[in-house]
Amino acid sequence: MKQQIGMLMQLTALTFLPMLILWQLNFGFQLIWMPALTVAGIVVFWVGTRLREST
Repeated sequence: MKQQIGMLMQLTALTFLPMLILWQLNFGFQLIWMPALTVAGIVVFWVGTRLREST
């Protein structure tokens, strides 16, 4: 079960980060949000990786 949740978290991060770039280019938002949301996406991906590697 942890591996499936980890895979879902990684898929979410890999979907969210390119959409974040497109959203910024189309609509724009304050500069502080881009690095904060990018770091959040990296953390979600890292936690997903840890869950997938756990036994």
